[in-house]
Amino acid sequence: MVFFAGLAILAPAPEWRWFVGFYMLMSALGFSLYGLDKRASTRGGWRTSEARLHLVELLGGWPGALLAQRVFRHKTRKTSFQLMFYAAVAANLIVLWWLLFAGNL
Repeated sequence: MVFFAGLAILAPAPEWRWFVGFYMLMSALGFSLYGLDKRASTRGGWRTSEARLHLVELLGGWPGALLAQRVFRHKTRKTSFQLMFYAAVAANLIVLWWLLFAGNL
């Protein structure tokens, strides 16, 4: 929630709803994909690929993915996955920063 509040404050007035809405939608998608993958892992069903999870994170779904990792206790022990997760978060935040502030520099 802190991320969404900060985004609403920092984003330019006309565009803030778009940014916040997009991040909320992608976060809901990320949270859902983690939940479905956790369920599939315990039941032996069809799994969501790590590449798909990382793509959703990179496109802005990382807040929901981070919450899902904690709620479902899923994908938290695999070091290579966590490194890619935080790389996706960093890349997303760099692009977001650029979108918000590049015109103001």
